[in-house]
Amino acid sequence: MPPKNNEEYYKIESVLKEDYIISYDELKKMSADSYVLIDVRDYYDYNNGHIEKAQNISSHNLFDEEVHTFMRGIKNSDKNIVLYGKNPDNALTFWMLLYQLGYENVKLLAVETSLVENKFMVTNKAVEKPFIDYAEAIKKATANTPKKAEQTKPKKVITVKKKKKRVPEGGC
Repeated sequence: MPPKNNEEYYKIESVLKEDYIISYDELKKMSADSYVLIDVRDYYDYNNGHIEKAQNISSHNLFDEEVHTFMRGIKNSDKNIVLYGKNPDNALTFWMLLYQLGYENVKLLAVETSLVENKFMVTNKAVEKPFIDYAEAIKKATANTPKKAEQTKPKKVITVKKKKKRVPEGGC
């Protein structure tokens, strides 16, 4: 269904852009006062290691009153909210929820985190881009579809009852 007005179209276009994705290198270049880093992994993983100055808010705690107040404070400031998890897909759900709640200053950190020999590791992770233009593929597929064959009237079927075979009469 197409967008009803220009505002909805703008929202769809902004989601399709990739300016909400930042790399770990870009994060390091940003001023620490310009963002709040949120680790969306669970408490156990967070305690085993996390990026410096990261707050831990796991996805299931997003709607707690305490978290809601904290997030509203960030929303009203000039700071960006930068989310990360085990991988970008892990933080994407949290990003989508915040975006649908009206947070436009939310970024997704394209990293993969792991614990190797009790050492917390952060590596840049390329976020996949679809290599197929699905809209174009659908257009091509529907353009080459054969036209419908003309419908013919079904033949009338007349059923003929079979006569029962008579049992031979007589005896020995």
